[in-house]
Amino acid sequence: MRLALLIVGLTAGAAWLAQRVELVYNGPYLAGAGSNPGGQVFLAVPLAALAAAALFRGLLGPGDRAVLYAGLAVGASVTASGMMHRFLPALVTGFYGGFARPDGPYHRFLQVVPGWLVPGGPNEAPAVGAFEGGAAVPWGAWLLPLLAWTAFFGAFFLTSFCLVWLLRRRWLETERLGFPLLEMPRALIEGGLFRRRPFWWGMLVPVVLLGVNGLHHYAPDVPEIPAGVNLANFLLDDPWKAMATFESPFWFDFDPLLVGVAFLMPVEVSFSTWVFYLLTRAQLLVGHFLGRSEYRGDFIPGHGSPWLDWPAHFPFFMNQARGGLLLLGIMSLWAARRSLGAAWSWRSPAVWGLAGGLVFLWGWTTALGVPAVMGAAALGLILLVCVAFARLRADGGLPVTGTPMLAGYLFFVAAGTGAGRFADSTYVGFAFLAVFGFTMIGLWPALQLEGLKLAETSGASPRRLVWGMALGLLAGLGAGYLFALETIYDHGLFALQEQGGARAEARIGRYYNYLFKDAGTVTGPTDWVRLTFHAAGAAFTGFLAFMRQHFLRWPLHPMGFVFGTGFGWLVWGSVLCGWLCKWLAVRYGGARTYRRVLPFFLGMIFGEVCMRLLWAAVALWQGGMGEGYRI
Repeated sequence: MRLALLIVGLTAGAAWLAQRVELVYNGPYLAGAGSNPGGQVFLAVPLAALAAAALFRGLLGPGDRAVLYAGLAVGASVTASGMMHRFLPALVTGFYGGFARPDGPYHRFLQVVPGWLVPGGPNEAPAVGAFEGGAAVPWGAWLLPLLAWTAFFGAFFLTSFCLVWLLRRRWLETERLGFPLLEMPRALIEGGLFRRRPFWWGMLVPVVLLGVNGLHHYAPDVPEIPAGVNLANFLLDDPWKAMATFESPFWFDFDPLLVGVAFLMPVEVSFSTWVFYLLTRAQLLVGHFLGRSEYRGDFIPGHGSPWLDWPAHFPFFMNQARGGLLLLGIMSLWAARRSLGAAWSWRSPAVWGLAGGLVFLWGWTTALGVPAVMGAAALGLILLVCVAFARLRADGGLPVTGTPMLAGYLFFVAAGTGAGRFADSTYVGFAFLAVFGFTMIGLWPALQLEGLKLAETSGASPRRLVWGMALGLLAGLGAGYLFALETIYDHGLFALQEQGGARAEARIGRYYNYLFKDAGTVTGPTDWVRLTFHAAGAAFTGFLAFMRQHFLRWPLHPMGFVFGTGFGWLVWGSVLCGWLCKWLAVRYGGARTYRRVLPFFLGMIFGEVCMRLLWAAVALWQGGMGEGYRI
């Protein structure tokens, strides 16, 4: 009972705090940073709770700490920027202002949005109050949509967990995945980390860097410590400036937390990540020489392109990465086929849960407007992507914080877009399924897998871990709905976007509308070029996997190709620093030296988490809307 109260209370407290710090004051992210990899890899509240439990060791045993962390990791991630801030605005944006004009291009699509999916109609009180603020939350209008979406989220959580449970023997016992990102919570669960001197020296790096830069934010007379270099400032002439385009920046960033994460990764994964990112610069250079730098193909991605196809021009990095990602998911399931076959029994609750969850999700998706066959294919694609991203995080230690891929993308690339290509309800259904691309819910399989691993290492019962995560989910959804909607209706999305900290979060609601409008009104044929780049990415990933399997010293890892090509621009500088530190430690000191210096890099991770909490407290104390320091 005490542990359940802690999970519920801390999740609710995190939800209350995150609305004010993230939405109102523009302070540091505390509860996830959406789906962008390289964002808040470790949520502040769960690690802070583990640190407090480690300091007061008599309060909770190791097993209870593991359950607490697993429950908070799930619960806190849905309360704010990891989900609510990017999900709730999407349900009202299309029904306010210019989007809802009867003579506008969106009107015909809004007519087929199911009434149980959104609160109210065009320019009715729920949408007007959400944007203009100063209104009470119309809970009566929100009740049915929130219940419908809660059922959807719960069914997906159950389905993904049952799939993870069926995979656990292969991944945890046969392959024994490394779970590098669990080093930080495991060290706090086991205790003793605060007695290690290198840990405190490591904490000093983010404390100084983020402390000084935070002071600079509030007092500009304090000099700022630069933590990044824009290499575009040095690539000013042809052809070199083609290596740093607006859509594909060329920044070298130093982030203490990401350096620590890179130190935890396998050396070949971190090495491949920054190497393949630099090879994308070479691809841009080749594209310039070929005169193809501005070629964008036939697909019409619309305003959602940062989450669809970024950069949206030749040589289509996200398409290459996506092809490799899908192949990684397929290879992971294929390698586990015997384990899945052995676990498949109609006496197994996991099998019934998986089957029942899939049937419910399929029915929910078809009720949304997606045809039955396409709905089944979309769900299969979503689960495949979730498995692949879980593999990237659990095995490669890569900073995966979501599944930034939209289900409708491949359907539109393969079949084309425009009026008559698909029904209007299909465009709308695929647009609302973008909740998987804009939030962290696609990360649940990875978090569930990490929970099972914590149960194994801490001695906690897997059953308790499951109930802890389920309780965290329910508490996170309830507290997130309550505090996020109260904040939105109090201040209004206009004020939160223009004056507060919700510029990106509030704008994401528009992308849902752009997605169905652009795909439904702009005629585009099958984009064979993008499909070819998907196939090329998959083929190269398969080649790298083959070489790793047959040549022991092959240095390039397929996970590094997928992440470095698709998202390397967000993390490559820090990954390079972390890789170099680990390579030197292992190369010249061996495993013993690695274990001795590991607390230093764990300190870098924990130090940034502490600075997030510190500047969150300062943002609350300052109380100025939009004036917080966002790390």
